[in-house]
Amino acid sequence: MAAAVCSAARGALWGRVPWACRSFSLGVPSNYFIRLTVPPRRAVDRWNKKRALFGVYDNIGILGNFEKHPKDLIRGPVWLRGWKGNELQRCIRKKKMVGSRMFLDDLHNLNKRINYLYKHFNRHGKYR
Repeated sequence: MAAAVCSAARGALWGRVPWACRSFSLGVPSNYFIRLTVPPRRAVDRWNKKRALFGVYDNIGILGNFEKHPKDLIRGPVWLRGWKGNELQRCIRKKKMVGSRMFLDDLHNLNKRINYLYKHFNRHGKYR
């Protein structure tokens, strides 16, 4: 009778714990989170183009008597110099700035791209 009461009490206490769960710990495995080898150091090129030219135009105002802005030294298409935006904004800006001088096929393809991007941005994404 005592054994039945003891097993009933144990069943009530451990009723919510799954059978696969142990009531004691076996400890942490010996090779758990231990790195056996040190990874080799990566060779970094300290004089690649990006690192070598970093900050090259920072002092152009001081040395150039503030006559030029660093964005004036950027080479590239006129509608992209010193400007930031998504593809739809870029295409609209291109059409506005050089659309009158474009070939008809290129202008037609640009208009198609603008229509597609306009629909896409209005139907998808975080701005709808």
